[in-house]
Amino acid sequence: MVVSAMESAHDDMPGTVGAPDAVYPVVDSAELSPIRRRLLRRPRREIHEIPRQPPGTVLVFQLGDSYDLLHSNELRLDADIVVEAVAVAVVSMRHVLCDAVAYLPTADPRTCVTARARFHCWVTDPLLVVDAGCWDIVPLLNEHLVADRRMRFLAADCDPHVHWPTFHRNMTARLFAFHDLNPLIVPGLTAHMVDLALELQTLARPPRPRRSVEDESGPGPHGSPEEDGNPAFVPDNYTWETKRD
Repeated sequence: MVVSAMESAHDDMPGTVGAPDAVYPVVDSAELSPIRRRLLRRPRREIHEIPRQPPGTVLVFQLGDSYDLLHSNELRLDADIVVEAVAVAVVSMRHVLCDAVAYLPTADPRTCVTARARFHCWVTDPLLVVDAGCWDIVPLLNEHLVADRRMRFLAADCDPHVHWPTFHRNMTARLFAFHDLNPLIVPGLTAHMVDLALELQTLARPPRPRRSVEDESGPGPHGSPEEDGNPAFVPDNYTWETKRD
């Protein structure tokens, strides 16, 4: 995954957001242990319990089944919201470009279409984002990139060695139209596709025969591209207990 800041169109977001393996929109998180109460002393947390908060982020605290928000200049270690919270998430509020990739099988079993898209993403409500469990937007973008069933059928019927120019032109137009009419819906977050590239890619191994019902745990029937790994999308379920390392 690649996450980079929007260019000069967003003057408040210069530079690069994180490393190539950065996660957006929740850049960090931590579970918070109950505080031991002491007589005549106001309870407070230690600073090391709260994840580091980079510029352009906010802190979202979980209190039971509800969430509350603190900006960087509002953090007090003895504040009720901080003391009573059971978890905290660091949510990026920056406009970023997120890269998504997906693979489409073609009529040639040794060739697939690689779709690479760039999405302009920004958080509109960090409380909704955390409540919806959207810790990493990229797996959702990867899946939504090829959500058009008709497009997948057209790719499967295409002979890439004969009809590629026509397919490339029509599919590019169809993808942009599909995402304009059917944007990815994530509570508290907006994502617009701003760039797209389609290319042919040779599979590193020949297709495997379809597995029996007893064994469906292996790779899919279309093999995997030489550089990008398994073309099958496997979504991650993010919770406080399975947050990223």
